[in-house]
Amino acid sequence: MSTTSSSQQMSARMKFFFSRIFPLIFVAVGASVAFFGIRGLVRAKASVEWPAAQGRIASSVVERHYSSSNGRSSTTYHAAILYEFSVHGATFNGTRVAYGDYGSSDPSHAREIVNRYPEGKAVTVHYMPGNPEECVLEPGLKAQSWFMPAFGLIFFAAGILMAIYIPKAMAKQQNAEPDSQGDAAKRTS
Repeated sequence: MSTTSSSQQMSARMKFFFSRIFPLIFVAVGASVAFFGIRGLVRAKASVEWPAAQGRIASSVVERHYSSSNGRSSTTYHAAILYEFSVHGATFNGTRVAYGDYGSSDPSHAREIVNRYPEGKAVTVHYMPGNPEECVLEPGLKAQSWFMPAFGLIFFAAGILMAIYIPKAMAKQQNAEPDSQGDAAKRTS
């Protein structure tokens, strides 16, 4: 196998990857994130109609999550709230304060939530009828509820656009490149 055909074969593989597989990854990730985000939006909206039960905060702390990548480290702070409540004599636990909860590099948001829900505080828990494990302390749509579906839809749209425009750009580039074998044949004759 000659070096030219090997590099051309690799080039064909790379073209296939960037024109088909790379956009497909964006589409798949975007669709998955959008699906779960939209499901969260639907549940957030429905949660205002859910039945409620009295509960109690079992624990309430600010958790630090450390991560490092490429030699850089970062810290994210989350409010870790655990509450207990009973429905028809069965005890359930929940951790969701609101749909779209998020962590931040600024601990003040997490501290604010922990201060609102100190350990031992009596709370009203809204739970999904027929599935009390799906529960929330603050029902309804919040601004942060829209982040995940928006992020997913942006990734999905980017993948679709890449699937359309990358092959066109590659074809245009290929048509603009001189035919190296044809040029070599013309020079030898």
